[in-house]
Amino acid sequence: MSKVLSCSLTVLLDDQAGYGVRGLLGQHGLSVLVNVVDASGRSHSLLFDTGQSSKPILHNLELLEASLKSVNVIAISHRHYDHSGGLLDLARALRKGVRVITHPDFFKPCIRVRDDGSRLDIGVPYSQEELERLGITVMFAKNVVEVAPGVFFLGEIPRKSFETSPKGMYTFENGEMIPDPLADDTALAIQVENLGIVVIAGCSHSGIVNILSYVQELFGSEIYAVLGGLHLLSRSEEYIRRVIEEMRKIGVREVHVGHCTGFEAECMLLQEFGSRFKRIYSGYRVTFKSN
Repeated sequence: MSKVLSCSLTVLLDDQAGYGVRGLLGQHGLSVLVNVVDASGRSHSLLFDTGQSSKPILHNLELLEASLKSVNVIAISHRHYDHSGGLLDLARALRKGVRVITHPDFFKPCIRVRDDGSRLDIGVPYSQEELERLGITVMFAKNVVEVAPGVFFLGEIPRKSFETSPKGMYTFENGEMIPDPLADDTALAIQVENLGIVVIAGCSHSGIVNILSYVQELFGSEIYAVLGGLHLLSRSEEYIRRVIEEMRKIGVREVHVGHCTGFEAECMLLQEFGSRFKRIYSGYRVTFKSN
């Protein structure tokens, strides 16, 4: 499997706005611009997730002096609105021929039922036809797909660890509302030459331990860093501690997290990883290079 010489990540959107550049916007959601340089020195760009709205992303792009012009692939981690909502408007801003890669469940209904019984529609707020009318090709994949040299869309994540899906998630099948296992939740893995693998996760509804274990199974390489959301904000201290222990056993060197990770989990990750822990934000940038 191919590898890259460097991987530069720019967080275009996170729940918190950064302070390095004035005027950046935060919004509940995630979007990451991925730039890699392959073994021949060629650059490749793709977008991972699109937040819940394109407005703060386009605003932040301008302030960060970044561009989506060279992006030809958009990978979506899962169908929740805070990761998929901005796609339609961003597609209008991109050239025709851009491909979207996601899980086959992407357009299935997604309902969150609160403890009080109220229901929220948290799924994709547009149709496949609306995307395709803009010249966007939608590609569905359950298996691993190399979307750029050294960059892999992981497809459906096997659920083997102790981790459980969030409660209160439902979908519809044959007119009946049933529990939703969020099988569409996935991540990206980027192989950096002589460094290891960088994993970019959206919300980790499939479990960050499951994701990392699957990456090890696929590539047999050291996992150097994890960036994104770990969705530990509603978990018990014992659960979080167990997740961190498994991440330590797997050998993760750095964690760059935010969005749905949760304050308590961030504090515990800081205690475990020290200076190798970073809290991401809109405008956050990091580069991983071949040693």
